[in-house]
Amino acid sequence: MKDPKQLLAKNVFFNWAGMAVGLIITFFMSPFLVHSLGKSEYGIWALIFSVVYYTNLIDVGMKQSLARYIPKYYAVKDYVKLNEVINSSTFLYLFAGLLVILIVLAIAFFFLGAFEIEPHLMSAMRITLIIIGFDQAIMFFFMASTAIGPFHRYDVNNIIGIPMSIISALVIVYFLKQGYGLVALGIITIVTTIVRTIIKRIYQQALVPQIEFHPKYIKKDRTRELLGYGLISFFIVISWMVVFNTDNIIIGVFLSTSAVTYYSIAGSLVSHLRGLINAIGIPLVPVISHYDASNDLSQIYSLYAKVTKYLFYFTASVCALLLIFGDDFIYLWMGTEFTRTVHVLYILVLPSAIYLPQIAANSVMLGIGKHRPLFYILVSEAVLNLILSLALVKPLGIYGVALGTAITQLLIYTYVFPYVFHKVIQGDLKSFYGYALKAVSTSLIIAVPVGLAVDRYNPLSGWTGLIAGLIITGLPLIWGFWWGVLYAEDKAKLKAKLARKG
Repeated sequence: MKDPKQLLAKNVFFNWAGMAVGLIITFFMSPFLVHSLGKSEYGIWALIFSVVYYTNLIDVGMKQSLARYIPKYYAVKDYVKLNEVINSSTFLYLFAGLLVILIVLAIAFFFLGAFEIEPHLMSAMRITLIIIGFDQAIMFFFMASTAIGPFHRYDVNNIIGIPMSIISALVIVYFLKQGYGLVALGIITIVTTIVRTIIKRIYQQALVPQIEFHPKYIKKDRTRELLGYGLISFFIVISWMVVFNTDNIIIGVFLSTSAVTYYSIAGSLVSHLRGLINAIGIPLVPVISHYDASNDLSQIYSLYAKVTKYLFYFTASVCALLLIFGDDFIYLWMGTEFTRTVHVLYILVLPSAIYLPQIAANSVMLGIGKHRPLFYILVSEAVLNLILSLALVKPLGIYGVALGTAITQLLIYTYVFPYVFHKVIQGDLKSFYGYALKAVSTSLIIAVPVGLAVDRYNPLSGWTGLIAGLIITGLPLIWGFWWGVLYAEDKAKLKAKLARKG
């Protein structure tokens, strides 16, 4: 097996390729879905996923346990313990999937009245909710037996996922144009999941033929190890869900499904940015776990510092572009009636430049098994976010919910989280602020004056003007990254690679 650090770059590239395809699909599909379904039905579609997403609580942190222990035992080629991890977790996921089905059925038949749903849409929401619930259960049933990423092959995940996403989007367009609605979207979603699951199961077995499925590998000790690590991860997942997924539900309960649409469009842009960062953070966990199994702490810290510095520059650049060009993008993309979406975007973008780069710290704590402090931080963030959002939703509407999220993130990630993390790893907090500030400053010094000048004096209009403005602003940012942020050894490696290609 190659050095995991070398595979990391490949995994990140393919993760970003998958994200790019996802962004392109979202770019075309979001306005199509809104105008095909209508704002109320689109709001229901977003609400269904927000509700079903909460069944991830039943995972009890097992997904994080797989990301921790599969690469750990794979690194030392202990296939007995590797089989124990996969078989024991599959056994646990069987019960988790069944529980998902029961919960979704209960919500569909007894609790839909809690939402402000138009009566004529109630039946379609109930059926679609049940379908998406079964879709979630299928993913639980085969979670361990289709896990490819923990074997350092997130590239294959995307090679499978990208064409499936494209085909799914095309099928959705066809059926919506034929007059079908929410139920058809649910059926297409579950069929896509089944096909993807079959392909990934075949590939995992080909990748690691030593994997066996047999009751003899279901061990109490391994189950206890998985649940012990996963219990803290479980509470971390709860906190993440409250932070990132409660906004739509609060708006759906206290305002309307149409308001969910205005908010979720802005939230989806920030979510896609978070996805770009997670495309690095997710494959980073098994890499850290691999080095932790080898007790190579110097590799862990140097890799963390480098990734975090790069992420601060990247997120600051993207957030600056969203603040400058975000209104033009949303008006061209969704229509001029989405002014409220623009305002929500402005509120959510500001703290994103601070908290998103620190996803790398999450990966380190999960990878080395010292994630209890992360749990305490995220619980505090989740509770404060929920309190502020509930307090502000009535007087300020969707802006209040956005402010609840933004204020919390600014308070937590400016000092509290960096302090706790560097205390856990015994790192240099002043050094962290130094390279983070340098990366952000370098980005803003370039992006703000260039972007504002382009936005004001650009003679082109429409999509042509927007794309031209992003390119003109983006090129100096690439130059600034090369000369002001990129480490010398990475420059040398990149030059050598380009020389070989050329």
